[in-house]
Amino acid sequence: MAMILNFFVTRYIGEIADFVEREVCEVLGVKKEIETLHRRLETIKVYLQDADRKRHDSAAIDAWVRKLKDVMCDADDVMDLCMMEGGRLLEAPRSASAVSSPLRFVSSCFRCAKYRHEIAGRIRALDDRLKKMAEDNAIISTLQLTIQVPQIYETVSHATSHLEVKGDIVGAQIEIAAENLIGRILEEDQQKCRVFGIVGMGGIGKTTLARKIFNDERIKDNFPIRKWLYVPKNYSDTDLLKELIRCVAERSEGGEPKAETFKGKSRAELEPKLASLLTSNFFLVLDDVWSANVWTDLLRRPIITGEASSTILVTTRTVNVAKIMKCRYTHPVEKMDEESGWKLLRKIVFEAGEEAEIAGLEDTGTRIVEMCDGLPLAIKAMGGVLSPKEKTKAEWENVLRSDAWSMNSTDKELPRALHLSYEDFPPHLKQCFLYCSLYPEKSDLYYKEIVRLWVAEGLILKQGDRLVEDIAEEYYRELVCRSLLQVNPSYADHSYFSMHDLYRTLGANLMQEEGISIVHGRTFTTNTNTKIRRLSVSKMGHRLELPDEVMRHKCLRTLILADSFNTLTIEENLLRSLPHLRVLDLSNTSIEGIPDFIGDLLHLRYLNLNGTSVQEIPESIGRLANLQTLNVSECESLRKLPMAITRLHNLRCLHMEQTPLTHIPKGIRKLDKVNNLQGFVVGHEDPTKPGQGCALEELQSLCKLSCLSISSLERAVAGASVLAEKPFLKELTLDNTRVEGATWSEEQIQGAEKICNELSPPSSLRDLALEQFPALRLPVVHGAAPLGTLPKLKFLNISGAKALKTIGPEFVGHSSLAFPKLETLQFINMPKWEEWSLGWAEEAGNGTQPKLLPNLKNCLLKDCPKLKALPQGLSYATNLKGLSLRQTYELREITNLPLADKLEVTNNMMLSRISDLSAVKYLKVYYDCPSLENVENLHSLRHLFVKCPPTMTHLPPWLSGLVDERQSAPAAQWSFSKFELQCNLVLLKSCLRGHQNWHIIQRIPNVKIQTFSGNEYIRYVKDTDMYDTNVLQS
Repeated sequence: MAMILNFFVTRYIGEIADFVEREVCEVLGVKKEIETLHRRLETIKVYLQDADRKRHDSAAIDAWVRKLKDVMCDADDVMDLCMMEGGRLLEAPRSASAVSSPLRFVSSCFRCAKYRHEIAGRIRALDDRLKKMAEDNAIISTLQLTIQVPQIYETVSHATSHLEVKGDIVGAQIEIAAENLIGRILEEDQQKCRVFGIVGMGGIGKTTLARKIFNDERIKDNFPIRKWLYVPKNYSDTDLLKELIRCVAERSEGGEPKAETFKGKSRAELEPKLASLLTSNFFLVLDDVWSANVWTDLLRRPIITGEASSTILVTTRTVNVAKIMKCRYTHPVEKMDEESGWKLLRKIVFEAGEEAEIAGLEDTGTRIVEMCDGLPLAIKAMGGVLSPKEKTKAEWENVLRSDAWSMNSTDKELPRALHLSYEDFPPHLKQCFLYCSLYPEKSDLYYKEIVRLWVAEGLILKQGDRLVEDIAEEYYRELVCRSLLQVNPSYADHSYFSMHDLYRTLGANLMQEEGISIVHGRTFTTNTNTKIRRLSVSKMGHRLELPDEVMRHKCLRTLILADSFNTLTIEENLLRSLPHLRVLDLSNTSIEGIPDFIGDLLHLRYLNLNGTSVQEIPESIGRLANLQTLNVSECESLRKLPMAITRLHNLRCLHMEQTPLTHIPKGIRKLDKVNNLQGFVVGHEDPTKPGQGCALEELQSLCKLSCLSISSLERAVAGASVLAEKPFLKELTLDNTRVEGATWSEEQIQGAEKICNELSPPSSLRDLALEQFPALRLPVVHGAAPLGTLPKLKFLNISGAKALKTIGPEFVGHSSLAFPKLETLQFINMPKWEEWSLGWAEEAGNGTQPKLLPNLKNCLLKDCPKLKALPQGLSYATNLKGLSLRQTYELREITNLPLADKLEVTNNMMLSRISDLSAVKYLKVYYDCPSLENVENLHSLRHLFVKCPPTMTHLPPWLSGLVDERQSAPAAQWSFSKFELQCNLVLLKSCLRGHQNWHIIQRIPNVKIQTFSGNEYIRYVKDTDMYDTNVLQS
């Protein structure tokens, strides 16, 4: 860790060099002491690299490094005090105070002198400790000097801009295994519950294979309820049952049950609740199972008791677990052979057109693969190492010769390639990687949260005037590109990630117990000299309690509670034992109150109360001069914030969304460092108290905003134009909060129109969401230009626009280029919307080819019951991949969209025609489309999925015509190969061989029909005349 200490020392030297030039240093009168400390650190810094290499083999050097860490942590605290006290002195009234109150002025002078003396004394004490360390010849004489040339570590968007976040890269063996397992899973039989297994050693690709199966479209179509469940070694019966109930209830009942629903519930009460919710086909992945008891003793009974069929996929390192769970098929994941490993490495490192480089590096590349011992995780790690390097033999040979291959590990299961990928990192990225290992195994983390934590901990190197959060996001992308973090493929924007358990083990080993993740109640031992500075505790009980080792040393800087919903209280005495705390994460606990002492944690930078039961925030929070992040979102019992939050002048992130605040205290405008503001409430809930809330003008001075969400916008009288003056704004959500069923008066609509006309979102905008939008026309951007002129907009959501009837030229404008970057477009809950035009592009017939929505990939229209037609100009969306139309009741036809390759229609009552969609490969028709008669000219259609209404007893009338059309085409053009149908038992029986609809079914190459519960089925393959059903002929 001394290499990371080197980063810490280097960063601190930069900070004090900056501090010595600032006015606060002059006011404190400590310039001389700071400069002496600066020189001493520069002297010691040259020994740190060698100390890192030798500390593991020398107890004396290790002790010296530990002492230096102690000094640097204390130095960090002293710098905080310097900034706080210096800032107070600068703000203190001077001459005016002397005139108004001479006695107060004299008292203030004595107090200032006292602070100066105390701080200067602490700085001198630090220097004395460093002097002793620098003069410890027994240590220094054994260390070699390393003269370090200042380095600029460029991040992924600069030095390694060619690196892309390539999600879901897998080897050919995984591809083949996934197809094999999916085929077996989708095979029908009469077993109500089936278990499949994936077995192999750590890092071999079990989870990768299971993820590929879990996210496959065929699995999604056949299993309305899917759940991925990581099973820790020391799992809690009730916690696993609660997690499953949350998932199943959300999908089967349309909403996640509140956490209070589970309070005090026993296993005996939870099991029948889970069983009662399993009414549709259920697919469950049990990941990383160490004991079969989780199935045989806990989950099996409620799952097989449920009404629907269930399929379980288990990943485990132990063949015996699969046997005890009675897996009907177990796939052993083997090590990759050399050829497959080299193919995987090529897929990660090289781009198309680099065949010459591939040939020249094959010999060295295969030797690197050989060092990875056939483990896909290790090969991906090497891909992350090699991708940013020059593709030359010399560079790759240097990797082969790295000392990291021969590093000793306390855990023999850790592949050597993982060590090498870590050692290849610059120090600042090592810090960020290690921090992620604090979280429990297989935790899915939101990248913006980890970014804020890195910033709070001072792990981000500043780059001029750039937002440190933007730099931190680039760090995140680079960690993902190098495969040290794994993105969850369920999120297309790579916003959630996890850490492979082997990487997490590596991180835990390298943290050397200075940062520990434990399960509450589990004992752990540490070296008596170890000072735990970062602690993550999961499964905490009712009271927040910490291990004795932590309380004794009093040097904890980070405390994270994970999976601790049952925690109710945090006591003041505990906080008194944590004077150096910088990060406190109590999110998703049941804590109801925060002790007033919280205001004495002067070093606190990050406070997360998201999802807690907190009812009040103490006024003492205003003393947290260093606080950067305050998260009080989803606090259902919190109604107001203290006025003291307006004194948090270093605040960078304030989250309040989905918390029922009556208002926000006036004075938010003073928090001019805030760049992320979520849940800004306009005005006051009580119309008789308008003066107590914030107007939009409060946002005027917040020039650094990059993310902003505003609620209760309908209360605004003026000031929306301030948004145009936010040059860094990337994400904007505007929400008019209305009680369900409430109507808008004419005056309110006019007021909303006025605000709408003033909005003018800036050209920097990337994501825009307009929710509960009451106006009759869409907002405009700067200079009254249409939204379509926003040059960087990638995501647009317009929902709840209940007065909007027409969308026309004001949406795209008259330019030949509209929405140049837009990738996702959503219109939701627009009950009066009737007409949609894309302006002049509709009439383009003069040879001009407009660039309209050139990057649009996904378009969703939902609950737009009066929309009669799609715009003709949608055909210009040359990259459109998916079109989803749900509850668009008046829509009559979907035609002439030559480029969309996936179409989904749901409950479209008046839809009569789907035709001339030459690129559509996948068509889904859900529920009630009773008027649909013609489905034709879908020349690329391969897969048709139909889910009938529960009472429908006949096949869709257009199916026979579609089969006729495709069958009459030349064999080379016959692409329609698969038909899937979910229906009631009566309709299924009509499709049995020899029955009413068999003449249609028998002409389709591959057919799968099942009832809604999945208990009855028909399966047919034309080429082999394979026919299988569990329904008796009648």
